[in-house]
Amino acid sequence: MNSLLIAAALANSITFNVTHQGDLYMVTPQVTVTQACQCQVSIQTVREGAGGSSNIRQSQNIKIPANQPIDLSRMQLTVSANDTVKVVVTLTDGQALHLSAEWPSAERT
Repeated sequence: MNSLLIAAALANSITFNVTHQGDLYMVTPQVTVTQACQCQVSIQTVREGAGGSSNIRQSQNIKIPANQPIDLSRMQLTVSANDTVKVVVTLTDGQALHLSAEWPSAERT
């Protein structure tokens, strides 16, 4: 039974599709769950740089179908060389399902 729980946990995921051109980044968090759920999604974007800082949080309830990648949002961020950016996505059904993932600017390529 433990192996079934581990397999289910590995199949639920939050990933980030990221493209960029120069300082402009398009960040699209994407979620896949093994069982359909009515979930609360929270997306927090924190940015700090020479021009100041910002901390934006958005939250909504959405229905997510099983085994189908779903784009949660699409963010366009301008990130200068000395800026730091962090995007944190949390998804929960209020019961057993709780996922969280982070896209740090240190992983920019």
